[in-house]
Amino acid sequence: MQKHVKYGAFECKRLHELAGLQDPLVIEYMKRINEIDWTDYELWTHGSILNNSTAKDLDLTIIGPNVPHRINYLLKRCVKIGFDLFMQVDIKYLVKGKLYNHKTGIARKQLLAHYKPEIWINGMTYKYAHEQDGLWVSERQYPMTKSQYSPYPPKQLI
Repeated sequence: MQKHVKYGAFECKRLHELAGLQDPLVIEYMKRINEIDWTDYELWTHGSILNNSTAKDLDLTIIGPNVPHRINYLLKRCVKIGFDLFMQVDIKYLVKGKLYNHKTGIARKQLLAHYKPEIWINGMTYKYAHEQDGLWVSERQYPMTKSQYSPYPPKQLI
């Protein structure tokens, strides 16, 4: 089944599955986002993209100073580049908390900022964030049920 997604200003009707960090789309994505100024910020990946099987999306987390206009810019650019390449990028900014590492198994509560407060997928709208201090934020508790499918620690990309 094709996945039709609308997320803020972006829309895509044919998103590709990804075969790990060495997938040609992921490599092209990394090439394009490396053109962005990441001064003072780190970019981490986690989730199913680190497995040997295919992933539906690329899970990313930005870590750095809480400067809303800069964070919103980074989130929007990373989402746009993903949609331009027909891949879903699930990117967030870590407002509060620490990255979850399945290897250590230490439970984590995170406050995360998103590009937009909702996403539309195949006719269903999912609202998950509210505005706080210039960011669209939500809270997440780890481990999540699906965390068991990616037993790898987060990996820093930038």
